[in-house]
Amino acid sequence: MKTHSSFFFTGATVLTLFGLLSGHWLMLPIAFLIAFCGMVVADREQLADMDARTAAMLLVLPSQHPLLPLDHFHGDELMFYQAGSPVYRVLQANGASWELVGEYGKVEDDSGCIRVYPGYLYRRRSTSVRQG
Repeated sequence: MKTHSSFFFTGATVLTLFGLLSGHWLMLPIAFLIAFCGMVVADREQLADMDARTAAMLLVLPSQHPLLPLDHFHGDELMFYQAGSPVYRVLQANGASWELVGEYGKVEDDSGCIRVYPGYLYRRRSTSVRQG
């Protein structure tokens, strides 16, 4: 039998009210512990309700690349918008250029890639020395 988070929150509220009204102050830490357990259960319920695509964008698994924010990059050649964010063909940061490979999960994963919000892989461009 699986316990729902509302059970913990209701129990914590009842214990808190009982402890305050009766003067049993030692019940308050127990009520806080039960409320904390309720928050953990509620968090797991929300994660279970997420679809796989949303969870992949928000959660980093050990085998995945971390999801980097687009704010740290300067983008060139805007291609389209995904999830309200621009997707560029080329990203630049700290003198390095990164070229779009494709959407994470739809292209072959490479250890030399970075993953940028909203979930696209970019591979570092090789720098060529220009003679002039």
